[in-house]
Amino acid sequence: MSNIVPFDFDEVLAVAVKAPMIKIDRAEFLKNNFSREVEPKMVDKIVQTSPIKAGVSEHILKKIASECIKNETYNVSALSFGTGFGGLIGIPADLAQYLVHVLRISQKLAYIYGYPSMISIDGGMDDATKNIILLFIGMMYGVKGTEKVIANLSVTLAEQIAKNISREALTKTAWYPLLKEICKQVGIKVTKDTLGKAAVKSIPVLASIVSATLSYICFEKNAERLHKTLRENPVR
Repeated sequence: MSNIVPFDFDEVLAVAVKAPMIKIDRAEFLKNNFSREVEPKMVDKIVQTSPIKAGVSEHILKKIASECIKNETYNVSALSFGTGFGGLIGIPADLAQYLVHVLRISQKLAYIYGYPSMISIDGGMDDATKNIILLFIGMMYGVKGTEKVIANLSVTLAEQIAKNISREALTKTAWYPLLKEICKQVGIKVTKDTLGKAAVKSIPVLASIVSATLSYICFEKNAERLHKTLRENPVR
């Protein structure tokens, strides 16, 4: 086991972002979630601007964010239980599927707290958007320095045109060391978590239960960490 090296996080992330189900349409997401809480006129304003600029209360923002985290946590736990069978050969697939839900909750929380659409016109994600997502993943996994960068990014996005600044700000060379460090640290942490699950995979039923439980605890904790950061540093 000591000879197993951390996964190449860049490669796994590249696979995950291509999955169709990761793409959260901003307008559709905001309409579906806020229409249950506010008047139709405000829903239109939310989509045109953002929940923050439309004047949605912090209580409602937190409520919807918590519901999204609970939903994605349930889905990733169900996925983990379903993929708990098998050996080490299945780990990269498990990891890519886990990241799909990380990417989904990242987008949902971003839209709740004022970020612009992360999906381009052609339905993909450009490099700048992937870097924003990478920062969010770094925050979820507690990589030092990401909270300050996200706080600065939120301020910058609030001050300038989102579609321009999201590309310009994330091409600054000062950001690259942090992005590389995120890839390195997340790769190591995810490898340790996955190897911990692999230790019980020889007992199928136990493996599924342990895998689902660990995924539930880790995913919810990490998502709440990102939620706290975006709640404290929204795009106003």
